[in-house]
Amino acid sequence: MRILILSVSAGGGHGHAAEALRNYIESEVPNSDIKIIDTLKYINPIIDKVVIGSYLKSLKITPALYGKIYTYSEGDYNKIASTISSKFNKIMTYKLAPLVSEFNPDMIISTHPFPTEMDSIMKEKHNIMTPCITIITDYYPHTSWLHPNIDAYVVSNQDMIDEMISRGIPKDTIYNLGIPVESDFMEKFDRDDTLHELKLDKNKSTILVMGGSLGMGKIKDICEQLDKIIMDIQIIVITGKNQKLYDDLLKSKEAFSKEIRIIGFTNKVNKYMQASDLLLTKPGGLTVTEALICKIPMGIFSPIPGHEEKNAEFLIKNNLAINICDINTCKSKIENLLNSPNRLRTMKDNCEKFAKPNSGNDIVKLIKYLMHNKPNKITVETPNKNPSKDNSVKTFFKSVENYFIKTASKIFVQS
Repeated sequence: MRILILSVSAGGGHGHAAEALRNYIESEVPNSDIKIIDTLKYINPIIDKVVIGSYLKSLKITPALYGKIYTYSEGDYNKIASTISSKFNKIMTYKLAPLVSEFNPDMIISTHPFPTEMDSIMKEKHNIMTPCITIITDYYPHTSWLHPNIDAYVVSNQDMIDEMISRGIPKDTIYNLGIPVESDFMEKFDRDDTLHELKLDKNKSTILVMGGSLGMGKIKDICEQLDKIIMDIQIIVITGKNQKLYDDLLKSKEAFSKEIRIIGFTNKVNKYMQASDLLLTKPGGLTVTEALICKIPMGIFSPIPGHEEKNAEFLIKNNLAINICDINTCKSKIENLLNSPNRLRTMKDNCEKFAKPNSGNDIVKLIKYLMHNKPNKITVETPNKNPSKDNSVKTFFKSVENYFIKTASKIFVQS
């Protein structure tokens, strides 16, 4: 089995889903040839640095602007955004199509909107008939994920199916199989052993605080509010790759009245989730998926405007989480929840209902099904290395610049 997995390194979730899926395929089908491509980096490292670097910087400096772009791209300016995105991805396929031709995969899988649209373009423009699967790594189907010619969409919940059908995606191409996480994540840890290892009390309520692999969000503020709670609780903080946050919390640790443990980047998030009674986190798609598997109720703070806000809406709607975005009220909300054991139990039970721990194996079954029921011969038209009909990269970036100037001005005039 030859599988090409296309991802983009924007945050951790897209790449983690790709890596997890590779491991499931190799486990189910030994000797498979699986290639994971960081799509933008493969096509052009400079473009990757500009696009991903700008994305990450905007989340730190001007997250509201990113949220406006996300929202407007589904509204009145969707056609403009789609045009720019299509131009971008059409140019990118000139580098990607030869890779597909050379590798000749039995299946192409994407875990990010950019390569999903590239898959659609390659099937339409380059005569690629290889089955394509898109794994949507969030809990809401933004328009950027939805394109023609995709043979299967893997989604995380039933609500997404109804929404996608309303936007013209055929029902028989949508599979509610969930977001894959590493099989190692299913490893069971004894709560008491973990707390003993951390020199914490097994009889106290334990709160886990984290902000994804990048350690983003108001984590320090949340910890300071937790320290004011009257109840005798203890705190575990995972700072991820945020070294500054890790150092700051270590320096201020002695000022806390509560027992607090600071952990940097770790691949044992499940260990700490299983030892905790409540998770306070940004609602990234992968983090949410992991929390549901561990059956841990959530408190949501600092969602990235746009997709993570949609994730938060899903969680709150289905009584899987509470909203603690307002620092001024988060202390009282957390106290109320901790003092309501029946509510905590209901949220825990709801997590179990929405969890999909078998997602990876189920997606492998879908891959096998599509390979036997869809044509997979490819005939890639060799792209003109200097296409005169298509915009050059320089012209493309100029059009992007003009688009953002015009669109941003419209957005801020109306806001």
